Amino acid sequence: MPLLPFVLRKPSSERNLRHEGPQKPRDSRPTVPLPRTITEQLSTELYELILDHLDDTPTLLVCNRVCRSWAPRSKCLLLKRAVCRPLLIVSHGGFGTVTCAIPNPTAENNGIIFGTREGIYRGTRDIPSQTRLLSLNDVTQIEAFPNEDFFVCLAGGTLMTMSLAALNSGTLRDSDITRVSQHVSIFAVHWNNAAGASHRLCALKTSSLSTTMKIYDLNTINHSTNLAIYRELYIPIETHSLRFINATRVGVAVKKGGRVKGGFEVVDFNTTESQGLLDPDDPSHPGNEVKKSKSKPMNFFKAGSEYLVCYDKLGFFVDRQGTMVRSGQMMKWSQTASTFVLREPYLLVFCSIFIEVWNIFTSENVQKIMGPYALLNSPNAGVSILILSLSSGDVSEILFRDEPTLDV
Repeated sequence: MPLLPFVLRKPSSERNLRHEGPQKPRDSRPTVPLPRTITEQLSTELYELILDHLDDTPTLLVCNRVCRSWAPRSKCLLLKRAVCRPLLIVSHGGFGTVTCAIPNPTAENNGIIFGTREGIYRGTRDIPSQTRLLSLNDVTQIEAFPNEDFFVCLAGGTLMTMSLAALNSGTLRDSDITRVSQHVSIFAVHWNNAAGASHRLCALKTSSLSTTMKIYDLNTINHSTNLAIYRELYIPIETHSLRFINATRVGVAVKKGGRVKGGFEVVDFNTTESQGLLDPDDPSHPGNEVKKSKSKPMNFFKAGSEYLVCYDKLGFFVDRQGTMVRSGQMMKWSQTASTFVLREPYLLVFCSIFIEVWNIFTSENVQKIMGPYALLNSPNAGVSILILSLSSGDVSEILFRDEPTLDV
C-alpha cells in the first residue's frame, strides 16, 4: 500500500480559546502537505508524537488505525531486510536461570537440552512444559556426542560424563555419572570426523597466576565411551577463554598482565611450547588503539586463511604469521562486548542491550537485534546458535536469511 501524505492540522478554535486566550486571525494560506519523499521516510512514531503534542486526538486515532493496517506488511519487509532473527524455542517455565543449552540430538521437533543452576532439563517448541533430566547444582556448560552416546557436563567446577541415552530417558542414576576432574573453569571440544580419529576435549583450570590444561581423547571400547587423558600442560599465566585451532593446538586469551603482545597465546600439545598469536614485531599491529581504548582480549576465530581477533571493544584480522591484514577494515563495536559467535560471513557481537551483526567480508555492521541476550553454546559450523533473553528468560535460536524458516 503506497504511503499517502499526512496533513498536520492545527488545534481547533475551542482549544485555542481555552489554552491560548483570544484566537488569532486564521492564516488564509492553504495548508501544504509534507512532501511525499519525506512522508515515506518519517516513522509513524514521529507522527504520533507530533499529533499528541498538538492535542488532536481524532487524527491520532485515525493514524493508529492506519498504522495497525500497515503492521503486517511492514513486518514482512523488515524480515526480508534482516540478516538474522531470534526464533523462540522454549519459554520460561519457572525452572531457574538458564546458563547453557545445546540442540537435543535425539529430538525431531526442535528440542534442546539446557542447564540451569538447579539441574539439566529438556524442552521443545511444541510442548510448553519442561522435563528435568538430572538434579545438579550450578550447571555452566554441557556438550553431547550422539554417535558415541556420550554427554559431558560442567557443574560446580566438576567435569563429569554420562550416557546421553540414559540422561534423555530419565533413567540415569548417580552411580552412572563419572566425575573426571575438579576445579575446572571451562572446556572446549575439537570435533574430528576423519575415519579412525577421535574427538578431543580440553579442560582449563585457572588461577590468579597460572593455568593448567588437561587434554582428553574420547575412547570407545565395547560400545562404552570415556575420556582418556592425552596430555597435561602448565602455563604460568592466567587465561579466561579457550578455542581449538586444530587437533594439536589451542588458543587462549590472556588476562591483564600477560607476557604476550595482544593478549592471545597459542599452545602446542605436541611440543608443549606456547607463543603469541600476534606478531610482536609487526608495526601495523594496532597496539596503540587497543591500549587507548583499554580493550580486553576476548576470543578469536579462524576465517579462511586468516584469524579474526576479537577484543571487547574492537576486532581485526591477522594472517597465520600474526601480521595484521586488512588494515583499513578494523571493526569497532558500539558497546563493550561480552561474547562472540561466528557464522560466516556474519559475526554476532553480544553487547549489554543488543546483538550487533557484522559482515566479516566487508567489515560492516549490517544489523542490530535489540534486547539483552546471552549466548548459551559455542556452536561449530552447522550447529544451531542458542541464545537466552535476559529480560524474559526465553531460549531462542538464531535463524539466518538463507534458512527457509526466516520468512515465516
